[in-house]
Amino acid sequence: MNIKSLAYSILSKIPLSLANNNLRVLAYHTVPELESFRTQLLYLKKRYHIISIFELKEHLFQNKPLPEKSVLITFDDGDYSNYLNAFPVLKMESVPAVFFIITELINSDKTFWCRRVEEIYKKNGRTYQEARDEVNRLKKIPNTERAKVIKEMPSVKSKQLGLTEIRQLENHNIIMGNHTHTHPMINKCTADEICREMNLVKDNFTDWCLEGYPYFAYPNGNFDSNAEKILISKGIKLAFLFDHKLNKTEINPMRISRIRVNADADLNEFKVKVSGLHSTLLSLKNKIIKN
Repeated sequence: MNIKSLAYSILSKIPLSLANNNLRVLAYHTVPELESFRTQLLYLKKRYHIISIFELKEHLFQNKPLPEKSVLITFDDGDYSNYLNAFPVLKMESVPAVFFIITELINSDKTFWCRRVEEIYKKNGRTYQEARDEVNRLKKIPNTERAKVIKEMPSVKSKQLGLTEIRQLENHNIIMGNHTHTHPMINKCTADEICREMNLVKDNFTDWCLEGYPYFAYPNGNFDSNAEKILISKGIKLAFLFDHKLNKTEINPMRISRIRVNADADLNEFKVKVSGLHSTLLSLKNKIIKN
């Protein structure tokens, strides 16, 4: 057992009764294989109350109380592995979830731009870390510059969700949410670019008869208060961050916190993250570093 696993093993045995009434929203991305995710989901069903996004909406706008230790499960980017490995488990266990999709990718063989950079770097003999450094650089520059760089890159094909899969998902209480059209960093976009992204998503959701347009997840969690105002004007009702925190008692519908989790993580690590203890320790670590 390595040091990381040992640490999570010890932390997972601490009585975790703190913040039981604070909503937890889990943010997954890819689901590499089915069994680890199944183990996590069964743990959640045993220890928490898994809610739908509609229950959260009723809580925020109609003051309907949430059950103690409520959890909402979300997935960002609409990766095809979510359909292959998460959907069978969610379906079998009758668990609701939200898939925040990038509408540009639906019914296509395009590759999500972050993965595209990784694949091109790999093909050119570069390291994964070099690829991630480039992805992180692109996330920090104005969106027009990022889009230009991506446009000039060679195309890479990938399997993506189609409407056939989406219909299956929505028939089993899995809602498609809004993760923009092209996955730009919202805080690096102009007002016109944000409006264009939302218009394209809304048009697609309308054409596909999907109801989840008003439920928005910030790409990469990049929050911006000016962008928030635009999103509200474009009809967004719930917006989700990526800040690795439990939600407070009073939740701002446009700033809903989410905890980052990996579908293939060891169960002890998963327990600690879902409990909120990991978030607390990380916050303390960051405060110590700043001081």
